Amino acid sequence: MYSRNVNAHAKGDIMDKKGIKLLRPQKLGDRLAWYFISIGLIFTLAVFITLIEYENRIHTEKIQSSSKEAVGAIKAQLERNLWNVDDEGVQTLLDGFSRSPAITGVQLTDENGFAKRSGNFEDTDADLEQVLYYEQQYLGTLQVQTSNTYLNHEFVDRIKLLGIAAAIFIGLFACFLQIIVRRLVTDHLVTISTATRDIERTKQNQYTPIKLNRSPINDELTDLVQALNQAQQQAIEFRQARESYENQLEYQASNDALTHLPNRRHIEKHLTNEMEKISKQTGANRLALFFIDLDGFKEVNDSLGHSVGDRVLQASAKRLKELIANNNNGYVARFGGDEFIATCSCNTKREAEDIAESIIHSFRENFAHNNAQLQLGCSLGTVFFPDDGVTTEELIRKADTAMYHAKNSGRNTFAFFEPSMLQDVMLKNTIKNKLQNALRDEKLEIYYQPLINLRDMSISGFEALLRWEDEDLGEVRPDLFIPIAEQTGLIFHLDRWVLRTASKQVKIWRDKFDRPFNLSVNFSPTNFHHREMMPWIHNDLAQESGLEWVELEVTERLVLNYDDNVIQGLEELLKLGISFSIDDFGTGYSSLGYIKKFSHILSKIKIDRLFVHEIINHSSDRALVQSIVTLAKSLNIEVLAEGVESRRQEDVLIQLGCDYAQGFIYEKPLGVDDIPEFLDTWLKTPRVVRSY
Repeated sequence: MYSRNVNAHAKGDIMDKKGIKLLRPQKLGDRLAWYFISIGLIFTLAVFITLIEYENRIHTEKIQSSSKEAVGAIKAQLERNLWNVDDEGVQTLLDGFSRSPAITGVQLTDENGFAKRSGNFEDTDADLEQVLYYEQQYLGTLQVQTSNTYLNHEFVDRIKLLGIAAAIFIGLFACFLQIIVRRLVTDHLVTISTATRDIERTKQNQYTPIKLNRSPINDELTDLVQALNQAQQQAIEFRQARESYENQLEYQASNDALTHLPNRRHIEKHLTNEMEKISKQTGANRLALFFIDLDGFKEVNDSLGHSVGDRVLQASAKRLKELIANNNNGYVARFGGDEFIATCSCNTKREAEDIAESIIHSFRENFAHNNAQLQLGCSLGTVFFPDDGVTTEELIRKADTAMYHAKNSGRNTFAFFEPSMLQDVMLKNTIKNKLQNALRDEKLEIYYQPLINLRDMSISGFEALLRWEDEDLGEVRPDLFIPIAEQTGLIFHLDRWVLRTASKQVKIWRDKFDRPFNLSVNFSPTNFHHREMMPWIHNDLAQESGLEWVELEVTERLVLNYDDNVIQGLEELLKLGISFSIDDFGTGYSSLGYIKKFSHILSKIKIDRLFVHEIINHSSDRALVQSIVTLAKSLNIEVLAEGVESRRQEDVLIQLGCDYAQGFIYEKPLGVDDIPEFLDTWLKTPRVVRSY
């Protein structure tokens, strides 16, 4: 029962839709024809109504006129019969008069009010009244009702003929107008509609204009076609421009603008695809990934500028691409900065070694810059898929770790990843995090080693030495955590804390023992590039007074990296009275020539313990120390010897003219609580002053 109702309802909906389509056609030509026919029918109907009304009015007037003539014809006879009181004659005249075609009924009312009727006279108003007199005496009134709806056959035939003619005319006129509209308008609109709805045509990148099959006419359709053609042309141009722009964006997103190599974003996609291919293959196929970092690139950038550095990167990319890209399904990309990543298919470790050696060999060729030759190298870290990892992030991270291991091993070499390397990385990360927490919680300690004036064997001051003992790591050597602090930017906060804490402590000893002790504090050259360096000088150190007894020990790297930031920082510190000394002189790249060049900022040179240790055994070391002392004296710079452990060493240093010394022969570094006792003992013990 339910299905029958549903079907009946569906059929009703279909019939309704068909009826709607008939009443409201979808095509413009059909609608126009429907509109023309409707207008014609309405017009014909209006004409019919007007004609019927007109004919009815004319016929009514004729009836009334004929009725008046008929009344006039019987009036005299009717008046005589009434005068003669001939009731039968009167009735005969009334009956004959009522039989007229246009008369429906008559009524005669005499002078006494008696009425006689004939025909179908109704109690309504009469259409015609006539007063009857005979010899000027009132005899009565004759009332006549006529037929206002009477239509003769001639009138009906004329109306039918007119209707048929009007219908034929309207139909032909509508068809004619439909043909004209179709040829002039709708056929062209169909052409336009078909062209604009053609999806394949709109997808083409070649412009195909819409053309109408008619003579050139400058009308609205022409304007419409021109507008659509122009819109299509602009759409094609816009699509082409958008595709070009999207391709450009895609290229820029996946390629490095400087070297035109794939960039870091593309590396992820490439490695994923390559690993999927190898995973589907059978056999011992492996993918070797090389993490390449240029050695000495920073020095080129700093000394010659970034434009030269960019050209070096472009040349490096070209070398790598020529070497690897077309070999063993090779791939080269720029990872960032002066770091590159290369991959290729390798079945054995020996193949990867050969490729790594060829990369290193290619960078032994100097880079040409104007008339100069730039010598760089590279360090490589190598991993294998799937041996060393199964994700791109894991492979790159381990290759980066191996690269840093190669760089720390002397540079210009390569290293394969080993699990132990991650332990070193984890240890460095642990040290970095724990050191930051130790600084925050003030769990670091400062030890003080006395500085001895060899002229009178007095204590001239102390060198502040940072010490750190962790609950988990135990005692961490400074040569382990200081480089990590420099790499992470934590060294500035360490040096600032040491300087602030040690200066307060030494000031207490100066006041207590009434001695002009000096303070020597290690200060990393990287601090001069820290963003908080200048605010610290102006806002914190500038508030202190009497810093002339504070000396900052810097390594010879400060002399080598003597740039604008360093100069500005040195000048500001010198204004505050702080002096500078070079620590571990002779172990790096500096020379006696550097001492002469920067003598205006140096107050002291500290000779490394390496030369002091062999000063009594090797004449070359003694000659070197002698040269340092001689040059320093000529420049009015004092000399301090580190690591003095015997009296023989002390005697030679005094003989050579060294000013100060420090070492275990005098005292090892002591904690804060042990210094007062040491000073009491030292000051109370007589010292033999030796001179040569």
